[in-house]
Amino acid sequence: MQKKGDKEDPNKNRKFLDRQPNSAPSAQRQVDRGNYGQQSAYEQQQAALARGDSGRWQQDTHMQQQFVLPQAPPTDIPPSWMDQLKKDSMQFLADQKGVQFGDMAEETAYRTGIAVLVDKMYGLLQKYTAEFNRVAAGTDLYISGTISGDVTEVTRFNRMREVEETATYFRCRFTTRHFALVVRGHSDKVDCYLLPVNVVLGGSQFENSYNPLCVVQVKISDQGMMWRMKDSEPPIETLEQLSMWLFGKLVEETKACL
Repeated sequence: MQKKGDKEDPNKNRKFLDRQPNSAPSAQRQVDRGNYGQQSAYEQQQAALARGDSGRWQQDTHMQQQFVLPQAPPTDIPPSWMDQLKKDSMQFLADQKGVQFGDMAEETAYRTGIAVLVDKMYGLLQKYTAEFNRVAAGTDLYISGTISGDVTEVTRFNRMREVEETATYFRCRFTTRHFALVVRGHSDKVDCYLLPVNVVLGGSQFENSYNPLCVVQVKISDQGMMWRMKDSEPPIETLEQLSMWLFGKLVEETKACL
């Protein structure tokens, strides 16, 4: 846990990392993760790492169909009618915001991609929580986890207390009696915080007063989604490794308070 203003890690030698689908879905949250864990793609990613290709953005084809390619509409809805209705609605929303239609579509792709990434991390952390609580149940180390989905917060008012600016975040939280691990997705990144448990309900206003443990940067193209760790911290190569590192931080920080 690090307050803003503290000296940051001077290591600027970034290592861009690939993500690896490697998890079973959470038992408590029914989410379709059918595209995760395909062995052939996993082997291709491991081969890329062995060749030393981890120093650049890596394509994640598993995510492509989820938020880049349009999915087939239900068979009982005329495709041409629904496609036109969605296109007209996207253009309407873009006109309201004063942006180009392409920018609106890109914003939607990033929002969906961030949600999928946070949900994937939630599934991994929930799996570790279920196993850890076998020994932590009934103690101060007991961990509970929740995922909130899209939450829109007001970030700026005018003098009349009218809303001028909002931001939408996708979060999951894992809490002990003393600390909370917050995984927060917004725009093109996922911030991971370790916060005192009494401030987590304050939302982004309180979260932003702390430096994140780490930041996952996200990039989306026509080929799918790619991600990397900002400043290569921590030096991990998969989402599973990242989730284990975060879970360990939550447990160790809680132990230090007992």
